[in-house]
Amino acid sequence: MKVWVYVEGDSDRLGLEALWTGWRQRLRPGGWGIQVIPLEDKSRYFRKIGAHAAEKLIADSRDLVVGLPDLYPNRPYAGTEFPHSTVNELMEVQRRLVREELTRKGISETLLDRFFPSALKHDFEMLVLAACPQLRAHLGTTEKLGAWRHPVEDQNQDHPPKRVVEALYLTKKGRSYRDTTDAPAVLRNVTDLRPIIYLESGQLQCPVFKVMLDWVGAKTGVAAY
Repeated sequence: MKVWVYVEGDSDRLGLEALWTGWRQRLRPGGWGIQVIPLEDKSRYFRKIGAHAAEKLIADSRDLVVGLPDLYPNRPYAGTEFPHSTVNELMEVQRRLVREELTRKGISETLLDRFFPSALKHDFEMLVLAACPQLRAHLGTTEKLGAWRHPVEDQNQDHPPKRVVEALYLTKKGRSYRDTTDAPAVLRNVTDLRPIIYLESGQLQCPVFKVMLDWVGAKTGVAAY
């Protein structure tokens, strides 16, 4: 049994695989695995997600499919067949694309019950910001970090999480941020996903990401945190 997670790029795949190391190990005894699949970029994601998700839903009645594109950028998609300015609108675009592919194949849309369209709001680096102690260690600084919006998912189009992370690497390490190596290096040191979801105060850090984790946890019987 598999949870197929579709993302935009390879950096998303590498980062999630690092972050979910412990969860994936706990899923294995029950026969579950998580496969993260990049679809190259956001435009190709939209063109491919319908066919890819439908294929997995049809192939095995036990498998689950999750869609995790970035919400940012969304302005270039205004006026196209993929308009979205909110997470809910991005979720609906994905659901529609999968539904249309199932209909084209003559398959009941009830299979959509095993598809969870979500988003990385605004982009994958919100998880890097959420892992503040591990990020501080990787940057080699003892300075207090956190001068960004909270919850971390509440950055915006003009200053998404990736731009915040890029600025930190330039300031603290004197070099550019490398998403395919730096993000996994930070996230593989996260041994408990709960601090990614909640601050010590109990405030939610990643509410959209949490809902997706909870859905997969409920379906598989193995909680992520």
